[in-house]
Amino acid sequence: MDLHPVDILINVINILVLFVLLRVILWRPVNRFLSGREQRVIARHEEAEKTLVDAEALKQEYAANLEGIEAQGRDMMRESEIKATEEAEEILLEAREKARNMLEEARDRIADEKKRAVDNARREIAELATDMAERILKREVMPGDSMSAVEDFFRD
Repeated sequence: MDLHPVDILINVINILVLFVLLRVILWRPVNRFLSGREQRVIARHEEAEKTLVDAEALKQEYAANLEGIEAQGRDMMRESEIKATEEAEEILLEAREKARNMLEEARDRIADEKKRAVDNARREIAELATDMAERILKREVMPGDSMSAVEDFFRD
């Protein structure tokens, strides 16, 4: 194989012309295509980062809301327990008051019954004393006479 300087020169000129033509014809469209693609990748990356930041913010917000809801639930439970305790105490107080009233009524009834029984006993004693005095004295004694005597007896 012979190397001729003219062949080498023609090949070099061909390469240079091909380089210049390809650079002029293909360089700008390829460069624009690659720049556009780069811009789209950067935009998608930024969008993904923004979405990630938004998702993290939502996660924190939901966590804070969940804590608030849990605290609110605990507060509601405490309030319910306090209210139930107060209602139970109120019911107990009412029951004690009713029992006290019933006991007072029972005592009043017992006192009334006792007074009636004592009055009845005095009356019967007065009648018996009158009957005995009539028998002893063989005369009629007025019930008022014996009643004053019985009352004097019970007072002493």
